[in-house]
Amino acid sequence: MQFDELTQILSRQNNKAKAWLKLNTSQGVKKQNLILIEGIRFCLTTLLNGAEIENYLFVDNAVGDQLFNNFQQLIKKQLPTQLDDFYENSFRIGEELFQSIANARQAQGVIFIAKKPNLWSLTDWLENNKNKKTIKLALLDKIADPGNLGTIIRTANAFNYNGLILKQGSVDPYIPKVLRSTMGSLFALDLIEIKNYQELNEFKNNCNLKLLISDMNGIALPQYETSQIENGHILAIGNEAHGIDESLKDMADDIISIPMSGNTESLNAAIAFAIMAYQLEQ
Repeated sequence: MQFDELTQILSRQNNKAKAWLKLNTSQGVKKQNLILIEGIRFCLTTLLNGAEIENYLFVDNAVGDQLFNNFQQLIKKQLPTQLDDFYENSFRIGEELFQSIANARQAQGVIFIAKKPNLWSLTDWLENNKNKKTIKLALLDKIADPGNLGTIIRTANAFNYNGLILKQGSVDPYIPKVLRSTMGSLFALDLIEIKNYQELNEFKNNCNLKLLISDMNGIALPQYETSQIENGHILAIGNEAHGIDESLKDMADDIISIPMSGNTESLNAAIAFAIMAYQLEQ
């Protein structure tokens, strides 16, 4: 198919455009149960990780033409069963309208509208991953800052974590601010929601996982023997303001501290997670 054969949309008054424009807000995401994916790398990651994509939007210029052809060739080669859906749901979007729909100031010419994935339950996730040799999960204890959550998602993907466990009360991982800061890693990880820590305790014991938490009064991170976590682990990072929940401390297998020579009392949650994830990989 040629780019100029796609349906063209120029007006903000178009019904589809009206719906897409609302995905710039958390309320719009929640109401439509859709998320806006933009940028070449993020769209590519989304496509290859099996997301349910409703619409493919390309800016109506030479850049969009080239991107459409690139994605067309990729889908033909790697996802041929999705080719008809790709053609049926791809649109040429006028430059001004495209920029309004996009979150980024310098949009890259492609936006996907995808269904918001459901969060896994621990039980369903384990059933789906029971054959994994090693389980590595991050536990985010009511992380409140969207930028921190997005950065932790990126970092967890970089260090081969299977997924993230979110305690109810954490920031919604699918709001625009989080999506932007994940830089495309969101669909490479499973996101799991738990209601209480009792189910977490049962899960870690059944799977023979070590629960590690970051706290000031623990084993110095460089001295921690990573041979202890060969069967897998859950790495917990606490709320930015209040730290780790006391009930989590009670069920932790090991408490680990990041040595700091300066006078700072604590690190940003995302930075602390990155340091620990790197060191535990060694």
